[in-house]
Amino acid sequence: MEIILTLLVCLLIAAAISGGIMLLVRSKLKSVRSERTACNYTRRNSFKTTNSRDNFLFNNIVRVPIPRNNSKK
Repeated sequence: MEIILTLLVCLLIAAAISGGIMLLVRSKLKSVRSERTACNYTRRNSFKTTNSRDNFLFNNIVRVPIPRNNSKK
C-alpha cells in the first residue's frame, strides 16, 4: 500500500511540474492571434486591387481513367 501511495505522490509532483512548464511556454505564445481579415497583415494603402478576374496563362487538362476491378470473387 505504501508503494502505491508513493507512486501516486510522484505522479502528482510530475504532473504539477509539467503543468507549470506548459503554462510558462503557453504564456509566451499569447502575443500571436489569428485574424479573420487581412487588414492587420498589410500596410494601409499599400495593396489595391483594380480587377477581380482570374487570368490563366495555361490550360492543361490530363484525363486518366480510373482502373475498375470488375472481377467477382
